[in-house]
Amino acid sequence: MGKTMTESSMALSLQIGERLRAIRQTRGLSQEKVATALGLTFQQLQKYERGTNRISVPTLIQICEVLNAHPMEIIGNFPEDDGAEKPNVLLQRLEAAQRKLDKIRKVLADRD
Repeated sequence: MGKTMTESSMALSLQIGERLRAIRQTRGLSQEKVATALGLTFQQLQKYERGTNRISVPTLIQICEVLNAHPMEIIGNFPEDDGAEKPNVLLQRLEAAQRKLDKIRKVLADRD
C-alpha cells in the first residue's frame, strides 16, 4: 500500500526544507540573517529547514523575496526515485567549482 497522507506530507516538508537550506547556503546567508529579514526567530527558520514545521504560502513568498529565489526552486519536484540530484549534491558541486575557480584566480594573479 502507498504512503499515507501524513507520511507524504512529512516527506514533502523535508524536501522543501532541504531545498530551502541549500538555496540559503548558496546565497551565503545565515539562518539568523534570513530569519531577521523575515521577522522570525532563527529557530523557526531552522524548523522550516528541517521540515519540522510546514511553510505557509505567504511565508514562502516572503522567503523567496529574501532569498531572491523563484518559488519553484523551493517547492520544485524532486521525487526520490527519478534520479534527480538532491540540492545538497548540487551545493557540493557548486562549492567544488568555487574552489577550482579560486585556484585559477590565484594562478592568474601569481602571473602578474
